[in-house]
Amino acid sequence: MDYDVAIVGAGPAGSTTAKFLAEKGLKIALIDKSKFPRDKPCAGGLPSRVLKRFPYIMENGLIESYSYGGYAISPSLKYKAKVQQKDPIVGMVLRKKFDMSLVQLALNNGTNLIDGKAVEDIKITEKKIKINLSDKTSVESKIIVGADGVWSIVAKKAGLMNLNRPYGVCVFNEYELGEDDILNLFGKERMCYLHLKFKDIFGYGWVFPKKQHVNIGIGMLIPKKYEKEQQKNILNVYKDYFNILKEHKVVPDNLEIGKCCGGAIPFVPLDKTYSDRVLIVGDAAGFINPLTGEGIYFAMTSGEIAAKVISDSLEANDTSENYLSKYQDLWKEDFGKDLKFYRASTRYMKNSSEEVVRLASKDKKLASIILGIIHGGLSVSKNQGKLVRRLAWVNFKDRLGIL
Repeated sequence: MDYDVAIVGAGPAGSTTAKFLAEKGLKIALIDKSKFPRDKPCAGGLPSRVLKRFPYIMENGLIESYSYGGYAISPSLKYKAKVQQKDPIVGMVLRKKFDMSLVQLALNNGTNLIDGKAVEDIKITEKKIKINLSDKTSVESKIIVGADGVWSIVAKKAGLMNLNRPYGVCVFNEYELGEDDILNLFGKERMCYLHLKFKDIFGYGWVFPKKQHVNIGIGMLIPKKYEKEQQKNILNVYKDYFNILKEHKVVPDNLEIGKCCGGAIPFVPLDKTYSDRVLIVGDAAGFINPLTGEGIYFAMTSGEIAAKVISDSLEANDTSENYLSKYQDLWKEDFGKDLKFYRASTRYMKNSSEEVVRLASKDKKLASIILGIIHGGLSVSKNQGKLVRRLAWVNFKDRLGIL
């Protein structure tokens, strides 16, 4: 089977790449080891900028519900910063439904889905890509896109994977509740919770209410320099978190912890996200917000950028590494500064999250900026200076005792 582009991984990054390429009339194969529809380890929260950049998400009714505010809770549980807005800060989705819908949009434009078949080998030559699948069939294409997650086989085969890069792990469960229960517990605003450095882990706990579900999870970031320190049993941390939520009446007393799911997330981008006939997008490229683990915005945006570069390269009949390097220039220009800021902030928040939440709990404007940046509703590049100035001003007033 011959294609212009083969995309490995049919999550938001891969399906978005496929959609935009198929709209150009190109012949696209979208390959995934799982049979669709399938579920995915994820909290299922989409920052408002996802909805603004990709309006077809709302136009196609893919959002289950909206959250209009949230709380950030300090590691000691002593301080709580609250933000509530008129416009939604997060759109909530069920990943099984959301991912299948994004795939369907790609299929509607002519993409061919090859699901339930794993990629076993990839051969990259001067003339083509050959992909061998688990059912002994093969696919050939001019370009391959790696959208296959943190342990990407495409990145490995292209020599782009850094196996020593830091990573994160998460444990979560999604619980079905009645819609009345959701409203009683989280209000009509469906307030979210972020517990920073819970049990002193280098990470966070989250509670995301949806229409009839609540997603509860713990994410632990493991940079190499802290790896020994973070060798804790994350499932035990999740159990403690679940019990604390019950104790503080965030979730119902009779809710059972159930069988939890887990997953891995990247912590830093790959040094290089392109090669001859190869581009890497989404989690496979390491595009993630390490403050919250959110990656859907970066997944879909990198897919959109990749589609533009690929389309241009095929039109120019140039699939070389030199031509495809434009992709890395473009994603760095688009969201590269955001990723750098988030990484720097994790180091700062590791040591200062208690103090930051304490100050934010006393100043609504500071809380709004912090949670806006964390959730992705505010641009980092446009608000970084504002955040630093506000934090300094609030800290100054606090020292004078006038807060």
